[in-house]
Amino acid sequence: MNILIVESENDQYFIQALVNFLNNTDTEVCCINDFKHSSVDEAGSELKIQIGSALLLRGVSKIGVMLDMDAQTLDNRIKLVNKALDAALKENFSTDVKISKPIERTNEFIDINKDELLTVKFACYFTNIDGQGELETLLKEIKSQDSVFADCLLEGWQTCLKEKGKKIVGRDESGDITHKEILKLWVDFYKRLDTIKKGKRNENTTNWKNICLGTVDKKKKIIPPTVKDIFKLDHEKLNELTTFLKLFN
Repeated sequence: MNILIVESENDQYFIQALVNFLNNTDTEVCCINDFKHSSVDEAGSELKIQIGSALLLRGVSKIGVMLDMDAQTLDNRIKLVNKALDAALKENFSTDVKISKPIERTNEFIDINKDELLTVKFACYFTNIDGQGELETLLKEIKSQDSVFADCLLEGWQTCLKEKGKKIVGRDESGDITHKEILKLWVDFYKRLDTIKKGKRNENTTNWKNICLGTVDKKKKIIPPTVKDIFKLDHEKLNELTTFLKLFN
């Protein structure tokens, strides 16, 4: 069994959909509790807990960590993962557990030797477009349908906020709303208003989990996922990410 650790439930459902699209049936995606509300130091602590939990599971052969790059540098993100991994090992295992080397780059496994008979492979990836951004940045790039409602929100609302004296800022900066929060709203508007006709918008069709993974309604009717209809899962912008995911085949 393989484990992929991601930041949030939204990430979890989309990455699981992408894993399913790649026909990888042996990989489970889980999210870091409260990571999105944490500071950098607290985020490392939350990540440490999730890495430790994954390492303690029986039958796990590969573990991957996927975080948003945001506005961080690659070096800082790698340091965060190395710090969390080191803390997880110290907290959950004896000194007999060794790693082959610290993480130095993405899309490359290191070995965690739990004992003479069990080695777990560990790797990381940071979701980005041209070295910055997050999952929502990627989703905006790979949309497959017109995004009139979402684009009008993004363009018109930001202008209106600025005219009303509201400050749009980056994460951890002082202001009224972050660019990341607005981008999340873009994705919500796109999948809810641009891709679903008015009469068909309901809890089943607009729920992100259902869009990505499908569901069963109250009448026990299977509703298949629609993620492949509204996003291009074979888009070239996903090549780097799918290369990482294919490490877990």
